[in-house]
Amino acid sequence: MTQCRLNVLGPPKPLGVIKLLRVVLLAMTVTGCHSLNQPGSASFASVVIAGRSTTEIQDATAAVFRANGYAGHNNGSGQMVFEKEGTRANNLAYNGIVGTHYGAQTIVRVKTDLLDLGGGSQRLQCQAYMVRNAGDSFFEEEQRLANVRRGPYQTLLDEVAKRLK
Repeated sequence: MTQCRLNVLGPPKPLGVIKLLRVVLLAMTVTGCHSLNQPGSASFASVVIAGRSTTEIQDATAAVFRANGYAGHNNGSGQMVFEKEGTRANNLAYNGIVGTHYGAQTIVRVKTDLLDLGGGSQRLQCQAYMVRNAGDSFFEEEQRLANVRRGPYQTLLDEVAKRLK
């Protein structure tokens, strides 16, 4: 008995790749892809503030972050650093079940910079990190958050800009 197989579907076609590219382009169009028209250093979260002094911007930034549960300090070089305790989900994600069970903590750290753009404008920008073993000089580990997780931090910077208008 001979068997005959027919290839009804034919050879595989690269339609899957084309469909994926269309979806990615559509997503970029819908979201506006804000980070593509900004400098690389401002790609996480940033706002431009005009007509305000460095001190006014730093004071407003500190007030907004404190109102949202962060403790902060100015490290002397113009950079401000804010921290707050991570959530239980952060602890599980970054320390695992065993680490969390034994009390390992994750800290959310946000570093802000103020850059002079000239013409009376300054760009307030930040980058957020998840920090394991915060405060331990040997084991502390900062993990930078990806740009797709910028939403809550952009909201904080937008609030700073709103307070200064």
